[in-house]
Amino acid sequence: MLRQVRLVVVSLALMAVALGAAVQEREVSLRLKFSPKQVRIYEHQVSGESTMTMKPPGQQEVSFTSKFQGKLTQRERVDEVDKDGKAMVTMTVGGSMKLETTGLPGGPEIPPEIEIQPVSVRFRIDPLGKISELILDISELQGRPPAPPPVSMLQMQGTGWQGLLLPEKPVRVGDTWDVNTKIVVKLDDRKVEVEVKGKAKLLAFEKVDERDCAVIEVTVDLPDTGKIIPELAPPEVRENIHAKSEGQATTKFWFDISDGLVAKAETTAGVKMDFTFQKPTGESFSMSSKSTFRTEKRLVKFEQEK
Repeated sequence: MLRQVRLVVVSLALMAVALGAAVQEREVSLRLKFSPKQVRIYEHQVSGESTMTMKPPGQQEVSFTSKFQGKLTQRERVDEVDKDGKAMVTMTVGGSMKLETTGLPGGPEIPPEIEIQPVSVRFRIDPLGKISELILDISELQGRPPAPPPVSMLQMQGTGWQGLLLPEKPVRVGDTWDVNTKIVVKLDDRKVEVEVKGKAKLLAFEKVDERDCAVIEVTVDLPDTGKIIPELAPPEVRENIHAKSEGQATTKFWFDISDGLVAKAETTAGVKMDFTFQKPTGESFSMSSKSTFRTEKRLVKFEQEK
């Protein structure tokens, strides 16, 4: 009897090893899939901390820190798809944020909770995740009062695509590939080019809400979105504005292999931004910020509009 039990245990162990080896050797081709009027809705849980330093003209430098926690809703609608599978997508991000600010100098206070007005962008994207154009509605952004940190950073972050560039060839667990790409941002009649550089790796295969997913980790150097800021200002002051941003983000994606979409994602990132406005009098206003944040994103609705 004891011998039979041992044989069963050994057999189960061998089956587990064989199954694990089969999973490791599984090869998949990863592609985004789109159809017209397709709608995807994601919910984000966001938390982090931002430290800002400001130097108004003729005044002393001041610094303050905000801890934040909030919830964002991201809605993606596929407007059209061409014969090569490239899609034009409209993405809208909005939500609310709770803030805890310390070290704030006298003057206007930052409220403890802020509604983040929806920000929309349109972009053309291919099945590998490469964006050939991204369109911002400048009039929508110019008509709003400036959002306090870190809300403004999150608004800009929300307008970015999911940050996943898929491999051209089929991959197995352990394979890596580059995620280097350039994105052209269209602002009315002007264009600004931003660059993303990074690396991706297929970590495993897992189930998420009964979806068969490839788990992919992506680490990227974030694009310098600071070059977009002067373009949002009136033409007569653009040359007086200088802005630069830099940072790095690591994201783990759970990519639904069958439906060709992200089912879940977790991101940690650090971002630094410097901003200077030179007045005609020669005086200048400078501002810099350092932010760290974490987001957890999950697909909550996937449907086809009629």
